Amino acid sequence: MKARALLLGCLALSMQAAMPAVAADMHEMMPMDGRIAPQELQGKGRVVSINATAGTINIAHEPIASLGLPKRAESFGVQDKALLAGLVAGQRVSFRLVEVRTGKYAISEISVIK
Repeated sequence: MKARALLLGCLALSMQAAMPAVAADMHEMMPMDGRIAPQELQGKGRVVSINATAGTINIAHEPIASLGLPKRAESFGVQDKALLAGLVAGQRVSFRLVEVRTGKYAISEISVIK
C-alpha cells in the first residue's frame, strides 16, 4: 500500500513538473484572442482543374494521413483566389490546408513543385 502511494505521489509530481511545458506549447498554438488555432495540414498532388471564378482547385493528391484521406482527386476552396494565379492543370503542387470550420478545409498556401 505504501509503495502504491509513493508511486502515485511520484507520478503526480512528474505531471506537475511537465505542466508548464505543456501550457507553454498550448499558448504558442493559441491566437491572441484565446481561441485554439485552426489545425493546418500539408498535401502534395497534381492539379486536375481550376475554377478561378469559384475559387476552387481540383487536385489528385497523395494520401493525407492526418485527415484520413486516401489518395484521390478532390476539389478544395482557396482562402484567397489570388493563390490560383499562374497555376495550370498538370502541375505538381504542394499545399497547406487550414480548417475553416469543423470538418471543412481550404487551401491557405500552394506552390509548384519543380
